[in-house]
Amino acid sequence: ATFILMYKAPDKAANSSASLKFFEWAFKNGDKMASELEYVPLPAPVKDLVRKQWTDIKDGGGKAVAFQ
Repeated sequence: ATFILMYKAPDKAANSSASLKFFEWAFKNGDKMASELEYVPLPAPVKDLVRKQWTDIKDGGGKAVAFQ
């Protein structure tokens, strides 16, 4: 299993945003690749739960860090 550990109030919100945008891309585009590599794609409810947790990551002004 892979886990992403991120601060809820990162010093560099732009870096956190870039990381989350990469994982959002992977969630949207990675199922076919995962299957081809004989991995099990993450179920949609799991992806949704992870995305919900991302909303807890805030920039210095208290605004949620963008991931889309």
